[in-house]
Amino acid sequence: MFVRTRISAATAGFLTLATSVGIVLAGGGIASAATPPYEPDPNAVGTLNFYDASGNQITSGSINDHPIAAYVVGSATVRAGDVQAALFEAQPNPAVSNPALWNLDQPSGFTAYPLTTGPANIQTLSQTHPVVKGAATDLSAADFIAEFPNTSGTLANLYQYRIKTATSAGSQTTAYLSGDILVSGTTWTQVYPTAAAATTTTLVAAPSPASVGQTVTLTATVTPSGTAGSVQFMDGATNLGSPVAVNGSGVATTSTSSLTQATHSLSAVFTPTSSSFAGSTGTFSEVVNPAATPTTTGLAVTQDGVAGHDVALTATVAPSAAAGTVAFYDNGSSTAIPGTVTNPTAGSFVLDLPAGLTAGSHSVVAKFSPTSVTAFQASQSTPQSFVLQAPQQGACLNTGSVCTDVQNIVATVGTGTLVISTPYSATSPLDLGTLALDSTGTKLVGAATFDHITVTDNRPGNLPYTVAAVATALSDGGSHAGSTIDSKYLGLTNLVSTPGTGFTGVVTPTNNPAADPGNPADTNTGLGGAPHTVFAVDHGLGSVGVLGTVTLQAPTSTEAGLFAGTITFTVG
Repeated sequence: MFVRTRISAATAGFLTLATSVGIVLAGGGIASAATPPYEPDPNAVGTLNFYDASGNQITSGSINDHPIAAYVVGSATVRAGDVQAALFEAQPNPAVSNPALWNLDQPSGFTAYPLTTGPANIQTLSQTHPVVKGAATDLSAADFIAEFPNTSGTLANLYQYRIKTATSAGSQTTAYLSGDILVSGTTWTQVYPTAAAATTTTLVAAPSPASVGQTVTLTATVTPSGTAGSVQFMDGATNLGSPVAVNGSGVATTSTSSLTQATHSLSAVFTPTSSSFAGSTGTFSEVVNPAATPTTTGLAVTQDGVAGHDVALTATVAPSAAAGTVAFYDNGSSTAIPGTVTNPTAGSFVLDLPAGLTAGSHSVVAKFSPTSVTAFQASQSTPQSFVLQAPQQGACLNTGSVCTDVQNIVATVGTGTLVISTPYSATSPLDLGTLALDSTGTKLVGAATFDHITVTDNRPGNLPYTVAAVATALSDGGSHAGSTIDSKYLGLTNLVSTPGTGFTGVVTPTNNPAADPGNPADTNTGLGGAPHTVFAVDHGLGSVGVLGTVTLQAPTSTEAGLFAGTITFTVG
C-alpha cells in the first residue's frame, strides 16, 4: 500500500502538513494532491486527460517532452458540430479572478477528429470526445514556463491546460475543457482532474484460427473484477455491434460470423461507468482462413481397467477423406501421449500403448489437425474418462488362492489460495488530507479512513490466519534532520470488519496507535519496526473486509517537502 503526504510552508513560524497514501509530503504553494482552488474553472464545460502513444492514460512526465503527451482527450463536447481541437496552456494568476484572462499560449496545432488512426481506445473516444494529437514540433511545458514562469505565490508551479474546439472553418469556442499539472524540477504531475485507477483488459477469440463463416466468440476480461462499465468490441476501426456491459466478474462477450479471410486486428475497448477508473484496451490477432469443410472426431478407448496393461486409443474422423493427423492428450496436458499413431484405413487413427497407462484417473481427448486448413476444419473428440487400478500383488496372482480384492477410490482436494489486497497503489494512493498543528502545538496530525483490507480464503480445512503490517519511514529524498518521518508515527486503529458472503469466522482486531512526537514518554510504535498484528481470524473460508483509520503524527521539526513511504500487509 502506498502513502503520500505534503508539508507546505506555514505562517507564524509553524508548519502545516498535507497528506496523500503508497505515503507522500512539498513546499510552498498548493499541496501536491490538492485540487487547485480555481477548479472547477467556471469557463470549463469538462476536463481533459493525457495519454501515451499506445493509448495508456498517463498522469506525469517530463516538462521537456515535445509534445507533453501523444494524445490529450476531453471528457465532453465543448460545442456541437465542431470537428477540430487544439491544446492551450495558461498561467494561473491569483490576482486575476477570471481564468479566461490569464496569460495563454497554444503549444499545438489543431487536430481533426474523429480520428481514423492510432490506438483503438483513442479512436473510439474521438467519436464523441475532442482529441488533440501531439506532434514533435509542439511546444513543451518547459517552453511555456520559460515564457510565463509561475514560481511564487499561492499558485506556484501550477499550470492549466485547455482544449478548445473549432468548426471546419476555424471558428473557435470561448468555453473549454481544463486540466492542471504541478511542476517539480523537470517533472510534471497531473493534479486535476484526479487520476483514475488503472484497469487492464485482455481479449481472447475462439476458435483461433477460424474459417470464413465460422462463429467466433470474443471474450474480454477487465481487472480489477467488479469494475462496472461496458466493452466495445472492434475489428480494426469497425465496431462489432453495440457496447456490451461487463458482468460482476469483469467479463463481456460477443460473437460474430462475419469475419472475412484475413488476419484481423481485434480489440476490446473498456469504458468504465465511474470516473474513479480509467479505460483500457485489449487486443487479439485473429487469423481467418478460407471456408473449409467441417470435421468431427470420435474416440474409443479399449482397456481392461488395470494399469500397465495394453490400452488402444482409436479416433474416427469424418468425413473419411479428411487428410491430416491425430494426437491424443490425457488429463488436460498440452503434450501429446507419446507413441506412433497409425492410419490403416481412411478416417481411422489408432494409438496402441502396450505398456498401458499409470494407475489413477484418466481423461483422454483426440485432436484432429488437417493437412490443409483451407480444405478441412480441425476438430476434437469429447473426453473419454476412465480409472485404472494398480495390478494385484501376492497370493491373488495364484489360481485358487484366497485374497483380498482391494478397490481404489480417488479424490483430490485442491490446495486453495489465501489472498490479501488493498485498493491503494502508487498511482492511486490513500489521501490523508491536510496535516495541521494540533491544539498543543507539539505535532502535525492528519488521518483518513483506510477502506478496505480484503482477505479471501478458499483453502481446505477452514484454517485460521493473521494479517500483519509494517511501514517504512517517510522521506522527501533530502538529507536534513527534518527530511524523514519515523514510521512509528504512523498508526492504524478503529478497525471494523465486514464479512463477505459465506464468511463465518471471528475477526479479532489489534489497534496499533501512532507514537506521539510531542510526548517523549510515549511507548507506542505505530506500524514501525517489525510487522505488527492488525487482525486475526479463527477460521476464514470466504472473504472479509476490514477498514480502519490511518493516522500520521509528524514532529513539528519536519521540513516542508513531498514525503513518500509504504505500508506492507501480509497474511499467513
